Amino acid sequence: FTRGVSRFFSKDQQSGVVINYENDVLVIDLYVVVEYGTRISSVAKSAANNIKFNVEKLISIPVSEVNVHVRGLRVSDTD
Repeated sequence: FTRGVSRFFSKDQQSGVVINYENDVLVIDLYVVVEYGTRISSVAKSAANNIKFNVEKLISIPVSEVNVHVRGLRVSDTD
């Protein structure tokens, strides 16, 4: 559990979330692995929109960008 949480807040750009705050706006980079067979563009747009909306609502700081970086595909075991 601790390793998962630390990876979430890590500045390692291979996974997790990187947040930059400059000129009173946020830029968020999200590094994800998506499930094979899903529409990557739909997942990325949905994640970006949800993050932007909820962050702005929660902390009242404008989010100028949410960049979603797909780092890989996960294949679930169908057995």
